[in-house]
Amino acid sequence: MTTQRTQPSNDDPVVATTDITGSVLSDKVGREALGLFLLSFGVLGGLGALGALHWTAGLSAALIGLCTSGVIVRRNSTRRWQQDAGAIAAFSGFAGQTAVLFYLLPPLGWLAVSALVAAAGLWISSAEGA
Repeated sequence: MTTQRTQPSNDDPVVATTDITGSVLSDKVGREALGLFLLSFGVLGGLGALGALHWTAGLSAALIGLCTSGVIVRRNSTRRWQQDAGAIAAFSGFAGQTAVLFYLLPPLGWLAVSALVAAAGLWISSAEGA
């Protein structure tokens, strides 16, 4: 026996509840904006603290974050320009980090270049097709 509901319940994912002051959409946008604002200030504070310890620590963290975000954007995007922007960000972060490593200690820079060459070889050898 099935029951028929005339009123949608609050458990339905399709039906959103509204309050007197506004819709759920504006509440979500406000929460997103506040969350991104707090996230950016938290990251800025962390980078500032690392930069206070040593300038290369803060710069390295920023460049590693740039490279990581570029890889994530590249993998999760469907549009070509977004994939290109992710690739540019990842390359810029890696190139900047390699330059910092060469400045600190040249063998560390060569280690980063060698890791990139090894990763490229692994990617080419495991690619499907051809």
